[in-house]
Amino acid sequence: MPLKYTRAPISELVCGINFNSNILLTNGVLFRALTELSKDFPIINTHPTITEEEVINDTIQAGTDYAKAGFATYRLIAAEGTWHILLQQNLLTVHWVRQDFEDVGNYPGFDAVFEKFKGIYSIIRSLFANSQQLDSQIKNYYLTYADRVKMDEFREQGMSIDDVINLNPPFFDVNGRRYFANNYFARYSIPCDAIDGYSIVSVNSPTLPNLGQILAVDNKLKGYSPRLASVDDWFPIAHDIQVSFFEALFKPEILKKWQ
Repeated sequence: MPLKYTRAPISELVCGINFNSNILLTNGVLFRALTELSKDFPIINTHPTITEEEVINDTIQAGTDYAKAGFATYRLIAAEGTWHILLQQNLLTVHWVRQDFEDVGNYPGFDAVFEKFKGIYSIIRSLFANSQQLDSQIKNYYLTYADRVKMDEFREQGMSIDDVINLNPPFFDVNGRRYFANNYFARYSIPCDAIDGYSIVSVNSPTLPNLGQILAVDNKLKGYSPRLASVDDWFPIAHDIQVSFFEALFKPEILKKWQ
């Protein structure tokens, strides 16, 4: 599928699976997977367990079940640094990453990242005597897009954050002059039965050394159901939703710049 926005400021795309148990410990699969995957991802780092975010009773909650997740996450990185894998006892994620100092325009597209994810998931499934044992423990799939916009480029054109995205907090009106927000920090969730799940959205605008102000938008879609049990069923729908969100969040004139 051709890219619609070849200059989109995508900094990371993540395809992932959470499992309902510590299934990757079965017969040492986790460590056998590390050995197999390290052939193409030779850089391996260890990190604390990832905290899982969920929407429960219309509230974003974060927590870790160490009995399922364990106490370590393994990050495997390809030699060129663009592709990452995260593995823990109940988690597999595949990441395409663009560093902040890298120019936009090198995003390979959803199809390429999704195929990479499916290939790695296939390797892990092959380590089980019965792959259905793994599939039966799927808790949810998730697809995350992270966009990072360098605001200085727009400020040089006299534009503010309000001119870039459709997320407008109230403004002050004092003696006929309007004062708009110059920094954002927002998190919210959106229910989405099309994927039998929800979205968790974060919008932030920190000012970073050597980079200036960055408008950072993360949208994580999570969901799973028997009717969308296959990755080939769930992820393409989630991708279409991500595109719709992207086009709804950014102003039309900004989207045109990224085509």
